[in-house]
Amino acid sequence: MTDQRNILFINRDKDFLETLGGSLRQAGYCVTTAMDMREALSALSSNFLGLILCDNRLNDVSGHDFLRFLKNDPLRDKIPFIFCVPLNDQGRAIKAFKSGADDFIVYPLEPDEIVSRVNEIYPLPGKQVEKPAVKPDNGNNGSIKKVNKDKEADGRERRNDKRTFLEEVVQVEVSRNGILWVPGQIKNISTKGMLLKTSMLGKAGVEVYVRIPLSSGTAVVKGCVKHIAFKNSNLSAGAGIGIEIEKSDQWNEFLQYIKSHIQKSKAEAASAKESLKTLESPASAEKTIIITKNSLQADNNKLPDPGTLPKNKSASYNERFYQSLLGKQLNNYKVVSFIGSGAMGGVFKGWDIALERPVALKVISYELSAEEKFREMFIREARFVSRLDHPNIASIYHIGNENHILYFAMEFIEGFSLAEIIKREAHLNTLKGLEYLITICEALDFVSGQNIIHRDIKPANIMINTQDVVKLVDFGVAKNVDVIENNKEGIVGSPHYISPDAFEGRPLDQRSDIYSLGASFYHAFTGFRPFEGTTFKEIILKHMKEKPEPLKKRNTKVSGAIGKIIEKMMAKKPEDRYQDYSAIIKDLKALQSKTSRFEKIKNATLIFRSKK
Repeated sequence: MTDQRNILFINRDKDFLETLGGSLRQAGYCVTTAMDMREALSALSSNFLGLILCDNRLNDVSGHDFLRFLKNDPLRDKIPFIFCVPLNDQGRAIKAFKSGADDFIVYPLEPDEIVSRVNEIYPLPGKQVEKPAVKPDNGNNGSIKKVNKDKEADGRERRNDKRTFLEEVVQVEVSRNGILWVPGQIKNISTKGMLLKTSMLGKAGVEVYVRIPLSSGTAVVKGCVKHIAFKNSNLSAGAGIGIEIEKSDQWNEFLQYIKSHIQKSKAEAASAKESLKTLESPASAEKTIIITKNSLQADNNKLPDPGTLPKNKSASYNERFYQSLLGKQLNNYKVVSFIGSGAMGGVFKGWDIALERPVALKVISYELSAEEKFREMFIREARFVSRLDHPNIASIYHIGNENHILYFAMEFIEGFSLAEIIKREAHLNTLKGLEYLITICEALDFVSGQNIIHRDIKPANIMINTQDVVKLVDFGVAKNVDVIENNKEGIVGSPHYISPDAFEGRPLDQRSDIYSLGASFYHAFTGFRPFEGTTFKEIILKHMKEKPEPLKKRNTKVSGAIGKIIEKMMAKKPEDRYQDYSAIIKDLKALQSKTSRFEKIKNATLIFRSKK
């Protein structure tokens, strides 16, 4: 027998225990509190409980150990269990689900917010807890108030603290509650804080968390909003927030990271200027685009919206939509954390409650979900992937539509994309690059055998998992060769890797994917993209008319034989390229064997010399 109103709340922080316990009681729950396993077991023996709300660490054992103990007890294993997950490690939600938790809450949160979340998961019989009203961040009159005497009207602060403007984009994430994380870009930084371009705003004094990259991993620092800047000259568009960060070891480590990052950027920029290397194009040119030729011809001076799809007026709609899904359940799948977004939708790490395993959840974007043609494209991707039973293609498990949210669940790949590996290591060594390229050719040979072309081959869509297994992902714009006609929807692909035939609107076949694969591994072997430019049109026209620099000139360690294979894959005319993957695989395997023998001889020689 259980009572839905009875909650056992376990937390080692006595003050928080009393505060939240009081809020839960005020909302109508009957709350018993405990700080360790001994007290919790005593409460379990004397109460009929409807719910257990437990922190990840107790005074005597870990919350995971306590959860496993309960799930092995046939008298208590059916009591619903909500795990509290720390904000700096949302990945622990997966561990909680593996142990048998029913749901999770990421904290810290205000007590009212936790009460509202508890009531969403296990509502009181006959009563709903109202969510606290959200006050607008910009005041009652919709205007931003002046909060500092030493701040100018345009949002810039007059401080003695020296600010540094970054030459390269540094991406971070910011949150007001530790649950919903919004992407941001650092525009300038000082020892006291940073100016951050982001869609999340907050009035002065609001407490925020910033998730920052460190060499040792990701960390979270705490701060507060000092001011808001609209159309600041240092912001390319929109608004930014000035955040003062609390001093901590993580913040000091991040400042050192930024310092070395800036010095590296300056050195590379000077080197590029001296050697007259091509300009580095904006990161948005890595995005998948679906745009018409007319839109490119109409605006040659700036990059189109990297969202790239028609009627995408505000990316913030999609961001808010993706954030709202965190912690929600879509049929048998729990949404745990946000991974990233692509042309068609957002990708999340999820948990399969029925089979108790991690999954990747792809959800159609908010903007596209209202248009039938894009819903059809999204469903088509799932159908295509379901036909591709291959060890080097991410498997799909299920497609569903929960509360008008169209999604599919697929294999979760723990690892890195080829794009991330290039960024980290500059370029691949010959043998490893050949191994990856052969594997992807074999996967694409299988794909073309099903009369499917991918149309968006790029380093970001080639994943390498923790077992060093290569996986091809993201068939969001794939098409069946049997029904493909001239590209009526416009140009599809990523400008740095798109084939000339795709831009020209010709009927496409596997040779278009072969070009994109060649461009991707040009980047992987050299560390440079084949062509650079300041606009999409400039980059694409170079693909159509210019020859890329020989691979050997970009990276002296690349053999001439690899260069010839890549150059043939990237021939301007489809008829001059490799006509199928089997021919590429044959040439690559012959080169792989030759390179492997050479490496063995070289290593044996070095060992012999060292012994002498």
